[in-house]
Amino acid sequence: MTLAELWQDWRVSVFLACLCWGVWGVSGKVAVARLGWPTAMVLGWVVGVLAVAPMALRGFRWQGVWAALPVVPYGLGGALGAMLLLRALERGPVSVVLPVSELWLVVSTLLAVVFLGEELTWTRGLGLVLVMAGAGLLAR
Repeated sequence: MTLAELWQDWRVSVFLACLCWGVWGVSGKVAVARLGWPTAMVLGWVVGVLAVAPMALRGFRWQGVWAALPVVPYGLGGALGAMLLLRALERGPVSVVLPVSELWLVVSTLLAVVFLGEELTWTRGLGLVLVMAGAGLLAR
């Protein structure tokens, strides 16, 4: 498999996202400890946008307001979620806060089943139960 083919595989993007989020979580804890969550949120957002925007703008295509409406809950959910996660990191241990925050996977999966018609197989259901059980164990 060539590097170009590897880059097209969604699993590579997920793996790299997990690495980025791992660094994000730990450095977020350090940032909120030094700066507080509001300052860490604003500075982190600015640095992130400045770093990623040049890559994203290459593929940007405006398709109209109606096509862009799903961006509203996407943007609000991401920004509010990040803000609340930083508040949680400010108050709790990163080794518990971040794994428990992965319960978003359960919410996303159930919403995908209800609104996108995705299939919830028994193995996916079992995975969700295990995620919830793991979050419960970590929260103790």
